[in-house]
Amino acid sequence: MLHDPTIFKIVAPRANPTRAHDALVQTYFWRGDVAYSRYPPGFPALLAVAGLIGGEAAQHALNPLLYLVMLALVGWLTWALVAPRDRLLAAGAAATAMWLVLVLPTDVHLWGITVARDLPAHVLGLLAVLAAVARRHVWSGLALGLACTIRPDAILYAASLAAVLWVDGVRLRALLLGIGAFLAGASPLAAYNTLTGGHPFAFTQAGEFTELLSRLLSPAAAHARTIVFDSGGAFRLANLRETLPASLALLGRAFGGTALLVALGAVWAARVRRPMVAALLPYPLLAVPFYACWSHADARYLTGAALCLIPLAATGATLACRWLADAARSGVWRWLVLVAVVLGVVGSGGFAFVGAAFRALLVAFAAAVVLGSVPRIAVALRSSAALAPAVALLSLVVLRILEGSGARDPFQAPQVARARATLGALVPLDGVVITSEALGRPAENVAHYLGVPAFYASELPLLRTDQQRAALLLAMAGRRPFFLVADEQAASLAPLRTSAGLRVVARRRGDAVLDWFVDPRRGGGGVVLYELVLSLEQRALLRNFKGHVEGEL
Repeated sequence: MLHDPTIFKIVAPRANPTRAHDALVQTYFWRGDVAYSRYPPGFPALLAVAGLIGGEAAQHALNPLLYLVMLALVGWLTWALVAPRDRLLAAGAAATAMWLVLVLPTDVHLWGITVARDLPAHVLGLLAVLAAVARRHVWSGLALGLACTIRPDAILYAASLAAVLWVDGVRLRALLLGIGAFLAGASPLAAYNTLTGGHPFAFTQAGEFTELLSRLLSPAAAHARTIVFDSGGAFRLANLRETLPASLALLGRAFGGTALLVALGAVWAARVRRPMVAALLPYPLLAVPFYACWSHADARYLTGAALCLIPLAATGATLACRWLADAARSGVWRWLVLVAVVLGVVGSGGFAFVGAAFRALLVAFAAAVVLGSVPRIAVALRSSAALAPAVALLSLVVLRILEGSGARDPFQAPQVARARATLGALVPLDGVVITSEALGRPAENVAHYLGVPAFYASELPLLRTDQQRAALLLAMAGRRPFFLVADEQAASLAPLRTSAGLRVVARRRGDAVLDWFVDPRRGGGGVVLYELVLSLEQRALLRNFKGHVEGEL
């Protein structure tokens, strides 16, 4: 959607025109008369192409389609890494990897149903790794460059590409071709940086690194930086102490007992399939501590690490089943394992950290033991134990579908249409909504679906203003300011009652707040929509002291 930057001049007349200020939910930068995205151009370009093909519906379908591509890509990558050693093992591991993506609670699926840039970047990153494994270095470099055009931090996948190249034997020609293709793929990012910041390395998200760089650069070098941001600094080495354990805990909860299979797969790969280690481990080993420098742990930042670890877990599960089905194992020992597996399935039901996926794999292990214990069973059927993990996970998915897991989001197209009509009838096109992210981040939806500018009160200080100043200046400029707040937040509007009036437009509670783009889990206790109103006397008074209003309010 298009944004009119004149709204910023009304809201924040004191903003310095030479500085880059965060605006519109920290999605854009505003400097002077120009507003530009703080995010790279790759994903908007994808959305633009999808929009040209099928309109808004195609834009919403883009990431679900890429999610399906990502499933196939994870399976293909697993096959390519294992097949040179054992094709049947590779088939079982590839199928298992795809099902693990679906059943492990890594939240990867969230980025498959959200209009967000993470999934396309990781799809291209994994494609770069797959191309490197296949020794298609030009395609590998190009895919990595395009991934960086969507998320510059996708450059972390270069660690895996370098490791694969090292294991294969460094060849100067392949390296140069890969670097050249990378530069070509990343050229849109360099062009965007030049247009917005003046040179190819003026990344729009560089503000997040200001605190880190200020510790590494001398005062003179820090002063010489040409772009100045009014926010950022969330990426700091000091965050490692708290964020790294929290990030590891997120991964641990997501994988549960399957983490043991990741270790098994990694040990096997290190012994007999070194390219697999080179392709899958460098990225997570680098990415997890890198994102732990962020101000908080988030499963979103661990998406790539999870996708790299899943093929190892799938390989570990397939290896375990084949080993348990091996007829050479002792019969007594085999039945002891079967009893242990059954007890594990039954006894782990109350332990969330074990995970449903791992319990399903325990069932597969039990089936493998049975296959290896029946003396007359055919060798071909016994070898099919490699497919047991995939079958068990498929059964888990089918069971969830039949039971109805409640995975469907309650806010879909009909609810969006109703919310657009309901809130649109209360907030006119010349309105401006000030709200709180504590209600489930409604500002983005208000701006997108109603076409009405919306701000969070917490972001206004980044524009060198606050909700009181902004609302009064908007009203003086002929706009209609609205406040969408929880009942308990109404007290924060008290200062406005001394210089203006607040009219209660409507109230909502419970699930009805969905019609105002508010999450019932956040605002179900009660939400109020206020409008700021100025009497003729108040307008005259503020007009007489306009300079004071703009300087002090």
